[in-house]
Amino acid sequence: MREVGVIASNARSFEAPLLIYKEAEPLIKEEALVLVDDVKFRKKYLGVLRFVVKLDPLLTTTQRSAIIERPEIAEEGIDIPYETSTVRIIGEVSGSRVEPATTPPTPRSKVYLVEKPEDLLIDLGTGLSIGVHKYSGIEVPMRTDALRYHIAVVGTTGTGKSRLVKAVIDEVIAKTNWNVIVFDHTGMDYAPYWPDKTVAAERVVLDVATIADGLKACIGTSRELIEEYIPPALAEYVVCEGGNTELCNKLQSLRQKDTEERQRGKGLVATQKTTELPTIERDVLEALTLEVSSRGGWNASKLAIYIARVALGLGAKATTNFKLTFYLTLYAQHYIRRLNSMRYRVDDLVDRARRDRLLVVDLSTVETEVRRVIVARFLERLWEIITERLEPVNTLVVIDEAHNYACYQGCYPASYMVEKTLREGRKWNLGVVLASQRVLDFSPDVRNNVNTVFFSRLQTPYDFDQLRNFVDLAGIRPETLSLLEAREFFFAGLGNPLKFPMLIRVREVGDPARVPS
Repeated sequence: MREVGVIASNARSFEAPLLIYKEAEPLIKEEALVLVDDVKFRKKYLGVLRFVVKLDPLLTTTQRSAIIERPEIAEEGIDIPYETSTVRIIGEVSGSRVEPATTPPTPRSKVYLVEKPEDLLIDLGTGLSIGVHKYSGIEVPMRTDALRYHIAVVGTTGTGKSRLVKAVIDEVIAKTNWNVIVFDHTGMDYAPYWPDKTVAAERVVLDVATIADGLKACIGTSRELIEEYIPPALAEYVVCEGGNTELCNKLQSLRQKDTEERQRGKGLVATQKTTELPTIERDVLEALTLEVSSRGGWNASKLAIYIARVALGLGAKATTNFKLTFYLTLYAQHYIRRLNSMRYRVDDLVDRARRDRLLVVDLSTVETEVRRVIVARFLERLWEIITERLEPVNTLVVIDEAHNYACYQGCYPASYMVEKTLREGRKWNLGVVLASQRVLDFSPDVRNNVNTVFFSRLQTPYDFDQLRNFVDLAGIRPETLSLLEAREFFFAGLGNPLKFPMLIRVREVGDPARVPS
């Protein structure tokens, strides 16, 4: 270690002013680690340098100097300027541990720069190797118990969020018994690393309501028409085309009976319809949907016939019936054909993730609304397992571009399930990693339940303000963030063994293997 200065007057238990030796000035950098040796009280303090300032007693802003009139004088006093800094105290070094500081260091205590790991022999425990302190090279492992208390990785484009998350995933797989489910928003950040563990979202079986919403987006008609006529028509389509003859006959018989009654001006009363409707469980409907898809049975013209029959049975006007079927066959052909790609039920994919320990869902192949449904459905399934077995699930859910799924408004149903998991998942070892460019878009429930944060350059000053509301920044300024390079993050919160924001450089994770063309 090199001696770089002494503690000046006005030291406090959480920070102390530092006067830097002239010859040491080239070595001083903000966020460098230092060791304060208080000989008088036989204490050592670990600290980090912040607010490095260069001063000149002959050039102050409070009084006029002769140098202003005679610039040549500045050359004569070239050695007069000096440098100061503030040591933000992390804690007292006691043996191999760092304890909270209870007293300030004594002025005139010498300060040493920590330049390499061997300079500071402290025990930071074991954990996940995410990166090392930027200047000293000391590894700051992330505690494994932080996984269940949730993690946020925040930074603008180009900061290296996906590389950091990739490092976390690798370490979780290598060093813990946890499983990982990754939702890759763009399909470009994680899927290329694990192509054999990746499933395209278009191959995930959707529920009837989600398919109906997709049709609404395609044909552009009113939500009322979609919600009233298309879901029951889709259910009948799935049941009949999926091969459940008994259930199909019941539905069609009930619909035909209702149509005949309506034609006679009577119609079945609501209570009668309810009692006669057969019960269709979600698992059964999912299995039938998968059967239709595996047969390539999704066909716009055929579906239009079902919708026309159901709409007629429910008393739709002739014009309404015509618009629904016409728009469906005209605008929804591609969407309906794509439904034939569905091959995997969410329940089966969750089981696969728990068996293989890693699953990546490429969400880029479906619309944003469908992506949110898929994220919500995976989380629902994990909670169903918890409810059924009442035991920890040891699962980490990684959500890329999380502001699209955990925002304050407009992200339902994903936002509801993410918030529930953040509030209640820790008891069951169900953790979440949220990677995002925007802190501002996170709902308050999300921000308040994230306990470990990695942050780099942010998109707006408002994001920094929001970050400051739920993370102890220990004097970090937004100007400091703007100077960070790629793969440089501040590591703060529960997962940091020092309980103090540390500037780390994320370890290399390599590039994904290229698939031969």
